[in-house]
Amino acid sequence: MDDKCSRHKVGVENVGAWGKRTGRGEYKAKYVKIPTVREGLMIRAVCGVNGVPTFESTVRGFPIYLDNFAIKSLAKGDGSLRRRFVGLFHDGADLLFSIANGVEISGAQGASASTIKDFLDELGPHWYPVDFNPYKVMEHEKAGVDPGGCCLADDLLRAYFANRTCEHLPGSGKVIDLSPEFFRLGPFVDWLCPERDHFLERSRAFDAELRTSVDKLRAKHKHSAGWLDHVLPLMPFSPRGAATFSFTCLMRGLISDSGFQVKKGDGMDFCHAVMASSFATFAALDRQWKRRVENFPKPNRAARVYYEPELQAMVTDIELALGQSKALAAR
Repeated sequence: MDDKCSRHKVGVENVGAWGKRTGRGEYKAKYVKIPTVREGLMIRAVCGVNGVPTFESTVRGFPIYLDNFAIKSLAKGDGSLRRRFVGLFHDGADLLFSIANGVEISGAQGASASTIKDFLDELGPHWYPVDFNPYKVMEHEKAGVDPGGCCLADDLLRAYFANRTCEHLPGSGKVIDLSPEFFRLGPFVDWLCPERDHFLERSRAFDAELRTSVDKLRAKHKHSAGWLDHVLPLMPFSPRGAATFSFTCLMRGLISDSGFQVKKGDGMDFCHAVMASSFATFAALDRQWKRRVENFPKPNRAARVYYEPELQAMVTDIELALGQSKALAAR
């Protein structure tokens, strides 16, 4: 079974045939090609060298990536759908969570902020910190790093771990609680809050960089029909080059789409689309990015993508996939 993301390995086979729309913003699934659900927590504490506590981060079977609109909608919307979604993470699903998710969410205020963080806390330790810089991830792929190592933001998690334990020195009399509660997402989001202004500045820089790149490359593409294939060739999909494949497909699509103009937030949305399509099995993205991922050349193992009106269908499909996975494992 090919890897998609892991402790340094996450065995994931992408969704197979999914049938047709029912006409109600839902999909009626026929069957799914699924992995075996793996046991174990997403993040757990372990005893490292000389008894120093450290952690392991693993994905068990169904990585899910959510753009922030989906996190907010699931947290604040229909209570029944929220409970069903949370149940997925205690039944074999895991959330891919980036610094972009955390810093954007940290901007919520008052009751809205509490509702969202309570929702994230309900997921427990069933999350995996992913890098949000596609260029860094592609460099890892080029260097031959395995898929789990390519997308893991372990430096971020290590910094968080060090911050949470900095006062628990030998002789301090303080005990580090390394239960699953230690790795709840709510406190992680709070820890990222001071980085919000810096991140928003980076977001504006991503917008400018994407705009400059698309405009420059589009102009050259218009003057030479074969130029794009020479400079940004489309390679066959490979699990060990998933981010490079997604980045290339998305960039080629933006360059070829003369009607597309980069607007505020598109740089971050582009990064969301690269990471979600490359390392998740199921993902929620804005509608235009869903369409672009679905237009990737086949065959590939890109995530099954849903947009806002389809969140209920997404939860239903994940429930179905988990159920089928358990049935297969029991045989």
